Amino acid sequence: MSLRSLASVVLLALLSACAGAGHQNIPRPDENSPVSSDRCRVYIARQDVAAGSVRQVRVLDGEAEIGAIAEDEYLCWERRPERGMGTLVYEGPGQNIHSRDVENVFDLPRQAGTTTWFAIEIPHSGRQPQIRQLSPLEGRALIAQRRPAKR
Repeated sequence: MSLRSLASVVLLALLSACAGAGHQNIPRPDENSPVSSDRCRVYIARQDVAAGSVRQVRVLDGEAEIGAIAEDEYLCWERRPERGMGTLVYEGPGQNIHSRDVENVFDLPRQAGTTTWFAIEIPHSGRQPQIRQLSPLEGRALIAQRRPAKR
């Protein structure tokens, strides 16, 4: 094996070690049960993109940290149906986590008895996580391809 090949293998191993698994800080609801009339359910998953794939994105509901997800994971939680702001924080290499360049905010759902799906992308041109709401069909398909972040 050449020195260049060996260096490539070592670099790949180091990057894989940095990725780590995500985690969910709050209890995950029973995803097979219907959403109660006094709650709304939220799913957030990473999209398939290479940019930012070796790092996690932390997700907050107001001031409460829901968890952090790696590229092939999702978070699921239930919240009261009231106005709220979610925050995404990209934890990338060489990034100052207190910089607004690695954060993004979004409106959380507030309609009782509903489920809302979101997808996170890390664009190649920067490290600010982008989020978009998905249709129920798109959301279910994305979640089916992901695994839940560990509790």
